[in-house]
Amino acid sequence: MQLTEICRSLGVTSWRPVRPWRIELSGVGIRESKNAIERTLVWETAAGTLTSRWTLGPDGDWWQSEYPVKRSTDLRAARMVAEARKYELGTWPGHEVPAQASSDEIPAVQLPQRPWSELFHTFLGWSEGLVLFLEEPDALRDVVKILEEKLARLVAEIMRLPGSTVVSPDNLDGQFIAPAAFEEMLAPSYRKSVEMLRACGKRLVVHVGGPVRRLLPGLADCGIDCVEGVCGPPQGDSPLAEARGLSGARMALWGGIPQDSLLASFPESGFREAAEAAFSMARADPGVIVGVADRVPVSALPERLEALARMSLEM
Repeated sequence: MQLTEICRSLGVTSWRPVRPWRIELSGVGIRESKNAIERTLVWETAAGTLTSRWTLGPDGDWWQSEYPVKRSTDLRAARMVAEARKYELGTWPGHEVPAQASSDEIPAVQLPQRPWSELFHTFLGWSEGLVLFLEEPDALRDVVKILEEKLARLVAEIMRLPGSTVVSPDNLDGQFIAPAAFEEMLAPSYRKSVEMLRACGKRLVVHVGGPVRRLLPGLADCGIDCVEGVCGPPQGDSPLAEARGLSGARMALWGGIPQDSLLASFPESGFREAAEAAFSMARADPGVIVGVADRVPVSALPERLEALARMSLEM
């Protein structure tokens, strides 16, 4: 059953990010292999080989277990991959951007991850990667700069596409990103995208994936229209009421329901408490969108999803 059909059966509208672009790498060889439990991606460059690896997690999703940039000697190859990257805009089956939302779904044009976020989520990892950044800050800032220029060109092309909503799937986590690092490495990028998209009547939604209390004021200051994935423990550190106080009145807040509260291991009473608090906040604040943060787990209890759908229809 497709996502739209599932949401229709629950009586709610589906949220469908669409990626109308693909990555082309000129002059870089790519080898990809996959079996039942592991996926491997190898980039062959003139400066060396970079390897990424993912393993299948218990939730049915792929978890990255090996990052391509492991030491300073890999940085030349990483820069070559960044320089070779080109975003090709096109139309592929299932990736067309509808002209407007419908009663069944709300489409959104999906961007690549913000370069600073992608640097750690895809190239370095957050443990050894932070150490490597401290050792080679200039080289890694150069990689980010190259990718920022390419992202800006893609945003300029997306400005001409239909639709009013653009989503940046950055998976921000305040445990790893200090406010000072956000202001230096992420804020200028967000401000530039917001300015470009606002000029053509589009809104920017940013996905977060963990504790973001200390990042919310900065996101609001950048002019972000909506932050998706905000919630209290165990996923986050910002219940909606507290998040509103930190972000000010303008920015929309999406979330409130920790994803773990949908699992059988989470007490029913805790799920009900989180849901009632989120919907109560939404009734009082038109800038709140109740949703699961940061996404619905594969093993979510159907009856809890049905309960959320019923509560949304009672709003």
